Amino acid sequence: MNKSYVILIIGGISFGTAAIFIKFSDLTPGAIAFFRFLVAGLILSLGNIDLKKIIKYSPFGLLLSLHMITFILGVYNTTIIDATVLVSTSPFFAILLSPLSKFKTERIDIIITTIGFSGIIIMNYPLQIGYIYGNIMSLISAFLISLYTTLLSRNEENPLVLTSSIYISSSIFSLPFMIYQGIGKIDSTSVLSLLGLIFIPTLIGHTSVIYASNKVKPQYIETIGLLEPVVASIIAIFTFNQIPTLFEVLGSVLIVSSIILVINKK
Repeated sequence: MNKSYVILIIGGISFGTAAIFIKFSDLTPGAIAFFRFLVAGLILSLGNIDLKKIIKYSPFGLLLSLHMITFILGVYNTTIIDATVLVSTSPFFAILLSPLSKFKTERIDIIITTIGFSGIIIMNYPLQIGYIYGNIMSLISAFLISLYTTLLSRNEENPLVLTSSIYISSSIFSLPFMIYQGIGKIDSTSVLSLLGLIFIPTLIGHTSVIYASNKVKPQYIETIGLLEPVVASIIAIFTFNQIPTLFEVLGSVLIVSSIILVINKK
């Protein structure tokens, strides 16, 4: 299997922990985004912070920061089901934005994306009606991550330099939100949740997206990212004692099938 796809699958699996960690945390969205990207960026910079690179890639940092804050607001202000479904519309946005990428969209891409999204719908059936604000934030988050992934496809920078620069600039853009919202409640659970967010879905998950961004079609990256709700459902069995329903199992099969189709097409 292509190395980029292996890395993306590992990243997709790691994304499944994000909503779990966020639900356990009592920090504000701004604080989570700021500390999450600042620490991850400093770790990946290996002590070599390039201010020019941080400024150069600041547009990506802005998009990632806004995506993360709107995602957290979505999780906090609507049901997990609604937030998961709406954020998972990102592959469709990626197809709509494909003219901005260096890759050409084919009919099979649309079919694969539709299969994956159908899995999301079935997995979360029956859909619950959440709050309007949280739902809108989730949709905006989906659009922002799709735009971010699409624009990244044109970049040829060294992945380590690119990743650390984006993360640090993203933390800078998140700082005003933290100042406005405050830090929130700091306790052992929040700190451990933040560390989990930094080391698993950030250093593994988002870094995998940046690494593969100029090697894999944006809609394929977003489709593989649909592993997030599958993994989250599995984790929920052990953390919240939530046993998967028949619809969740069937939906998961469709999602995994769409990812297999992506890999086989490659």
